[in-house]
Amino acid sequence: MNKTTFDASMLAFALDRTMAEPLQVQLAGHLRRLILTGRVGPGARLPSSRVLADELSVSRVTIVAAMEQLISEGYAESRRGSGLYVSGDLPENLLQVGNVGPPPSASMAMPVPVRPFQAGAPDTALFPHRDWARLLDTIWRRPEPALLANADPLGWAPLRAAIAEHLNLWRGIACSPHQVIVTSGAVEAINLLARTVFRSGDRVLIEEPGYRAMRRALELNGLQCQPVPVDAHGFDTTSLTSGATPAKGVAVTPSRHYPLGATLPLSRRLELLDWARRTGGIVIEDDFDSEYRYQGRPLPALMSLDDDDCVVYVGSFSKVLSSSLRIGFMVAPETMLAGISRLLAETGTSAALIAQPVLARFMADGGFAAHIRRMRRIYARRQTKLLAAAAAHLDGLLDVRPAAAGMHLVAELAPALAARMNDASIAARAAGAALTVQPLSSFYAGVPLRQGLIMGFAGFEEAAIEAGAERLGHVLRQ
Repeated sequence: MNKTTFDASMLAFALDRTMAEPLQVQLAGHLRRLILTGRVGPGARLPSSRVLADELSVSRVTIVAAMEQLISEGYAESRRGSGLYVSGDLPENLLQVGNVGPPPSASMAMPVPVRPFQAGAPDTALFPHRDWARLLDTIWRRPEPALLANADPLGWAPLRAAIAEHLNLWRGIACSPHQVIVTSGAVEAINLLARTVFRSGDRVLIEEPGYRAMRRALELNGLQCQPVPVDAHGFDTTSLTSGATPAKGVAVTPSRHYPLGATLPLSRRLELLDWARRTGGIVIEDDFDSEYRYQGRPLPALMSLDDDDCVVYVGSFSKVLSSSLRIGFMVAPETMLAGISRLLAETGTSAALIAQPVLARFMADGGFAAHIRRMRRIYARRQTKLLAAAAAHLDGLLDVRPAAAGMHLVAELAPALAARMNDASIAARAAGAALTVQPLSSFYAGVPLRQGLIMGFAGFEEAAIEAGAERLGHVLRQ
């Protein structure tokens, strides 16, 4: 039977300071194993950071980082004023009660490596580790009192100011810092909007094909998603007035449609804003991987054109830095701030606090902008490499065309290949060859209208891209 209490015997382990694996990662791994093996069951209260720090002789910063990792993975949840608890809704198939063997080795606990051509994966080897470690040490070795006080549920104030300045310079959004809300990512932003701006059952128009995580987040919050076909110019605004029930919202990726890559033209942006103004509708602008543009200047963000408080801008740092940071943000119009603030004051946020002051300093010192510029040059070369490798190894199989922005390319199936297999079966074959390509058909909520492959290039060195394309060509010719 699962234990609902945490006793001292569960801390009978040592953190190895000689390992390359950081102490917080070791601790998170140990606590995760206790949960997965059933030694600590759903609803169990975890020890406080002070108790763990004393028992394990480590800093509270290390403890908090490990706990935030468990929260981000869904194994633990914070209850305001009460502490940290094992999540009460863990899937039953994760719990292996009675199968408590020796802890797996460190190598078994390591995440599965990213494989070519996984989309949306930045190159983590190029993360600015040295600068980040320096700032982390400087800030948390002697943290200012505000960092140890009750955290602002809207996010660390200097980070909100840094984000507002970045958006003003890079995306043309004239927002103030108090409009910026730090989140753990797009899903949390949707959760907040669903509980404050929308009502259960409201109809929201989404792009078809489109971003699956966005659709799932909307549906899980009780909203009805109506797919709208995307054409060569992105979201089709002629669908705004269709349907018996007026739509309450629209979720779009106007800067670069995900996954097809179209940029929504100015005429359609103005039509979208006019619809929102006339109907009182809400537009959710997801600015997916807009930082990486290789040709020409991007159009300003849709929110920069909004004079009627109808656009909510959603962004993330996962594509620029790392998804493990679990830091995103949204910019809300003034009219929505009171409701969102009240909700976060009651529930708190799941955005990690440890990284927020580090990211704020990194942005304020110019490191973030320099990192974007560096990665843009590297990723541009890698896109060129993928195009050349596709021409050499995939000719007659896939039609891979360049993209003006983003971290992936869309490959169309050549007629001869399409006659033999569909994109889902190609993805399955590629997986058998240690490659990850996503079938375009999987991005449709309804019947897929197109076949193709989503091929990421950003996270892989040029040699890996070349080898991956050669391997994929061999698999598809079998």
